[in-house]
Amino acid sequence: MNTNRNIYVFYFTVILLAVLAMMVFDLNIIIKAILCFLIFSCLMVMRSIKRAYDLTDDIDPDTLETVTPLADENVIGEEKRSHDSNLDFYLNLLIETDEELSNDPSVDQKSFSYNVQLNRRIAERLESIQRKDQEHVENTNN
Repeated sequence: MNTNRNIYVFYFTVILLAVLAMMVFDLNIIIKAILCFLIFSCLMVMRSIKRAYDLTDDIDPDTLETVTPLADENVIGEEKRSHDSNLDFYLNLLIETDEELSNDPSVDQKSFSYNVQLNRRIAERLESIQRKDQEHVENTNN
């Protein structure tokens, strides 16, 4: 079943239940008006779904004009790759630090301060890595 058919089945079921409720129960005029409005709303939604069509990604839905990309695709790819590698590096650092702290018997992993300790250890590791990189750059320049 495709999505539109599922939507039609849902709204058709709502309409049938509303009509059935009006026929079976002795409802006052206000409840009947509310159910009629519900039926009308369902019909309008079903009609709008029938008339709707999918737009491609390069078309603006407000103006229906093509949209030009704001930046070059290659630049976005480089930024994304750099971001992904930094994220992978941080996650690996987080996993290593978490394993290191879990092996320490003096640290309670269920305490509220565990995240603080974890973040401090990660910060210490990042500082040591930055110091090593700076020393390496200084050694290569000399």
